Amino acid sequence: MFSSSRLAGLLCLTLLSTACQQKEEETARPHPTQNGFRQASETITADPDPTLSDWETEVFTSATGLKLKEIKDFLRATITDPPAGTCQPLSGFPMTSLPVGGAFHVQRASNTEGEPMDLSEALQSLRSKFSSDKATMAEIKVVKVDLSGENATTALNVQIADSGLQINARWIAQWTKDNPPALLDLRVTSHEECLRGSGGTLVDSTGAVLAPFVEKAQVVHGMDHWVGRIETLLGIEIGGWHGLATADVNNDGLDDIYLCDGGGLPNRLLVQQQDGTVLDRSQESGLGLLDHSFGSLFADFDNDGDQDAAIALASGVLILENDGTGTFSPANAKSFPSAVPYSLAAADYDEDGDLDLFASCYVQRAGANRHSFVARPLPYHDATNGGRNELLRNEGSLRFRNVTKEVGLLPGNSKFSYSASWEDYDQDGDMDLYVANDFGGNNLYRNTLRESGKPAFTDVAAEAGVRDIAAGMSACWGDFDNNGLVDLYVGNMFSSAGNRIAFQDKFKSEGKAETRALYQRHARGNSLFQNLGQGRFRDVSVSSGTTMGRWAWSSLFADLDNNGWEDLLVTNGFITQRDPDDL
Repeated sequence: MFSSSRLAGLLCLTLLSTACQQKEEETARPHPTQNGFRQASETITADPDPTLSDWETEVFTSATGLKLKEIKDFLRATITDPPAGTCQPLSGFPMTSLPVGGAFHVQRASNTEGEPMDLSEALQSLRSKFSSDKATMAEIKVVKVDLSGENATTALNVQIADSGLQINARWIAQWTKDNPPALLDLRVTSHEECLRGSGGTLVDSTGAVLAPFVEKAQVVHGMDHWVGRIETLLGIEIGGWHGLATADVNNDGLDDIYLCDGGGLPNRLLVQQQDGTVLDRSQESGLGLLDHSFGSLFADFDNDGDQDAAIALASGVLILENDGTGTFSPANAKSFPSAVPYSLAAADYDEDGDLDLFASCYVQRAGANRHSFVARPLPYHDATNGGRNELLRNEGSLRFRNVTKEVGLLPGNSKFSYSASWEDYDQDGDMDLYVANDFGGNNLYRNTLRESGKPAFTDVAAEAGVRDIAAGMSACWGDFDNNGLVDLYVGNMFSSAGNRIAFQDKFKSEGKAETRALYQRHARGNSLFQNLGQGRFRDVSVSSGTTMGRWAWSSLFADLDNNGWEDLLVTNGFITQRDPDDL
């Protein structure tokens, strides 16, 4: 595989089968060369599978890596000599300020044209914009490759930053088709600078907060440590799908942290102290479960004034009662015979005065009691063979009843769901539900309680314009345009490799245009839907600049700079393997 991103990997699986078929068809006729690059590609690629070299664009992307790494290393000042070459200006453009306000000052280039100049001079000028004459982060991702002309062309997503300034840009690079390719020209097509102003600074306090907890080897070591020491067949999974929750478990006014983990490793409750540090109270609290746990949710399920716990286990959902001091005891367990729950969302959907639970389930249980990709999504771009989601109605006294079928949530809710979010999007007074699916089209379940007097759900995602077939990881609601209507943001995955591959003519060339478009959409990234009222939304993802969230997981609307406008916070990342540049 060329990429460490899962989307790129899955695209490459499809790509491999397509490439193998094309290779068989082409054995009877010569393959056209492109200025010798076809032959050179066999030596450029490090992948031993010869079928991959049929995709010259991927081989070429790998070949440009050395030059792009030089540029990144110079911007980060890890090398002293800038790479040689010619380009057009990379900074110093006429800028227009955006009315952002708050703690940030954002400017966009109104014109990026300029006379050719030396690459080393342009890079030095760009680097000098940052404090200490260096950037702490420089990322350049190849998102498109065109080998049709005499020279090769690549489109590059660029992000360069330090603690005070971030530059977001799009570059177009011209290359020779030699082995290795030489950079002929570099020009900027869009350029944005975000400068932190007054209004506070976020400081990484992980070490200080977790200081009393660092002796726990469970959280000290990185992924490589565990991968080399633990056999997943014994039930301890390595992957990072386990959730984190915050809640004031002991009613002292301070938020505490709960960490879920794999089977055999205890879940951890970290109770916040007055000085901001935490103490491990996992065992004393009764929350140090050894069961394989995916996600957790704290809420007052019995209306007694404290935060109870609901934990999504490999076997189902466990409800634990809080005695008010942060000590928990099991109160109810709901087994899920057909699916594995991943995350939980609570709301009073039937307006009876207590909170109900929706469980987003990922894989079917058959053959898998833990996260596994043995259940291949079918079809990949719009799968319906995932785990069945479940709605649990709160019957009082911490007793829950499964009402999934009763309220109309079946069929159509088996799409490898990661998370869900409740909100009254249509302002009719009852709670509706949006479900983010990893491999199937997302669901928007409209609650008809106010209209009919009985809670029931209808999937209206398609007619509302929010079906969003992509790698759905999270969903959150917020009024980003301050018009009184809640808008919707969906966390998906941006894939450089996906953008390069899915837009090529040879990718799924025998498939339907609609199917190709879904694969292309899958690689685009996150989605922002503007609520237009009357139950309709408009996709403003591209125009708002909110698609690029990398491999996104959780997302949240929040006014981070106290200027009266809701901003978006997106957590992202995954295990970096051989090629981190496609993440």
